[in-house]
Amino acid sequence: MIMLKRNLHYVVYLVISLGIGILVTIITSNLDNIVEEKRIRHAVRLEVKEAISAFQEAAPGSSPEQTMKFLKRFTASVMKDKVVTADPARDARPGRDKFRHIFTFSEGKRKLDVYVKDAYVESEVYGPDIPEYFGGVFATIIVFTALVVYGEKKRQALVMQQQFESKHAELRKALEEHEALALLGRMTATLAHELKTPIATISNLIHVLPTRIEDKNFTKRFIVLTREELNRTRQLIDNLLIYGKEISVDNNEWLALEAFLGDIAFNMGIKITSCPGLDIYTDRFYTRLLFDNLMRNSVQAGADEACLKVAMPVSKDSPAIDILYEDDGAGFPPECDLDELIGPFITHRSRGAGLGLYLAQKIALAHGGTVSLYRLKKGAGARVSLPRERVRFNERP
Repeated sequence: MIMLKRNLHYVVYLVISLGIGILVTIITSNLDNIVEEKRIRHAVRLEVKEAISAFQEAAPGSSPEQTMKFLKRFTASVMKDKVVTADPARDARPGRDKFRHIFTFSEGKRKLDVYVKDAYVESEVYGPDIPEYFGGVFATIIVFTALVVYGEKKRQALVMQQQFESKHAELRKALEEHEALALLGRMTATLAHELKTPIATISNLIHVLPTRIEDKNFTKRFIVLTREELNRTRQLIDNLLIYGKEISVDNNEWLALEAFLGDIAFNMGIKITSCPGLDIYTDRFYTRLLFDNLMRNSVQAGADEACLKVAMPVSKDSPAIDILYEDDGAGFPPECDLDELIGPFITHRSRGAGLGLYLAQKIALAHGGTVSLYRLKKGAGARVSLPRERVRFNERP
């Protein structure tokens, strides 16, 4: 099939080359004919004028009438195959499709028009011209060779492009597989590291529990620590599950922000000192997970309190409203890049999977907003931007 296609290309190239060769032959032939016609007419005119001059030299003092008679007899006998003459005052003009006027001879008051026969010119001009055919053949060969070379170069370029695209696809697939394996390794390492501590804590408590089952303080502490470690484990597993799938916010409802965050803060052990009177139209589960991650980071940074503010947009037509979450913890390290900190598995703490801020950003994006970080003199800040249509203000009593 490929050979047939290539042969078909060669046939097309040959037809194109023959067409161009014929065209070149016709053009060069016409140009040569034009030049040759001019040369023949000039030669005929010169021959007639030389005959007249020879007659006048042989018969000096001849009258114009005698010269005209000589010219008529000479053209009618010696040059009858080439020219005809006509007296413009007496004779009719010869047919234009058979004769071409070359000059008018004047002697005194007499005039005589001299015409060359088209048949004579055509017999001299339009005969076969071998050099012209050679020019057409040469042009055909040149064009055919150029087309073949062009086609071969184009075919080679296409083959190289296909090989490059195939190799590029293989490399991209290998890179994606490598990245997937690397991500799987990081997730496995993170999960193993983070689960080791709560499992070890619960395991130690369980080993000690039989001997101190009657100790109310110990059992109370046992319940608190076990609950905390299990909550940590649950949070880690939830984060990993959310990380691996696309978020769809289909279950939207209006939530009173102050009451909603107060419940999360109570479970986290952090105090919300102030919160604006807002309702937000969001998915309850994912929004809880977003602020749960923000508050967990605050607690891990040693924060006791946090507050929420609203950064009012400069223009009423602004498409987003910013909710500012600020704590009084240790804040971000000076050398830490806040944009990179939002990426997955990026953390500056010895403990933590580095998924909290990434998931908060992912949840905000699913709601049409964003999350960004900023520094405070004391503590850390997170800006949660939500579309204006998802926020409404409540009047406080």
